[in-house]
Amino acid sequence: MNTSVLFLQDLVNAGGPEPDQYQALNRALVDFNKAHVSGEFNYYGPDFKDDLMGKALSFDTMQGLAYRKPHGYAGDFELLDRIYGHFLTQQSDLRNWDQYWNSQAFVSAFQHGQRYFVDVMAAAEQRSQGMKVLNIASGSSRSIADYLNQYKSESSFLCMDQSWKALDYANLLCRQHTDQVDFKHGGAQDIALDEKYDLIWSEGLFDYLNDAAFKQTLEKLLSHSRKGSEIVITNLSTNNPSQPYMNFLDWHVNPRSEAHMLYLASCCGIKRSQLHVVQDPSKVNMYLHIAL
Repeated sequence: MNTSVLFLQDLVNAGGPEPDQYQALNRALVDFNKAHVSGEFNYYGPDFKDDLMGKALSFDTMQGLAYRKPHGYAGDFELLDRIYGHFLTQQSDLRNWDQYWNSQAFVSAFQHGQRYFVDVMAAAEQRSQGMKVLNIASGSSRSIADYLNQYKSESSFLCMDQSWKALDYANLLCRQHTDQVDFKHGGAQDIALDEKYDLIWSEGLFDYLNDAAFKQTLEKLLSHSRKGSEIVITNLSTNNPSQPYMNFLDWHVNPRSEAHMLYLASCCGIKRSQLHVVQDPSKVNMYLHIAL
């Protein structure tokens, strides 16, 4: 049997990896993914990965939640909110898997995104009060709740998401700010025709779009931006060392380089002088800032 499978089997039996095994596990995941793509495991049936990992891919672990996608899509609001909260399972025999998860670069990148939104909003409100802010693919909207809990703000926020469950959850988190935060079901195509915004924030949407959809969605957001406004969109980098782990969990994204993001923005008629990219400290997530 494939050596990566045997290594994973040993880790499952041991209750998960220890820190000194993380590098070996990273290599095993690369090998496993290659073998899986080549059809090496087809003989064992479609549930081979589930059978191999057992409880390590259960809902009691972060990786199990990512893999099983209870809300029907990868990177859902519940998963990301657990990431923001540094979730660690209460199951002691599975805790090593969550500790491995929490060591991943993409986890740190998503946690940074929550804090970065607060920083972007605070800086924007120093320049202009009473802004209209659109959070597209808003998920749990925890970043907005965190901002309004920290700062006195005169801005209004519209959170849009394709998931009703995400909106219900976000509504609960923002319940103390109902006078400032509204919610709407839908995506960029559902923004009201006459609506214009001072800041549009999009985190965790463009990662899942191919290049054509990236440009189409960005053009739609541009049409809803006021003069002097800003759009900030995120995209995972091609330098993501956690990509093999995400692939193992069937969490598929379209990572891009900084040059690629700038090129796609330029295809939408945006001048290079209007663009700049900020990388999170792990250099796994990129924030494309567009000044209009």
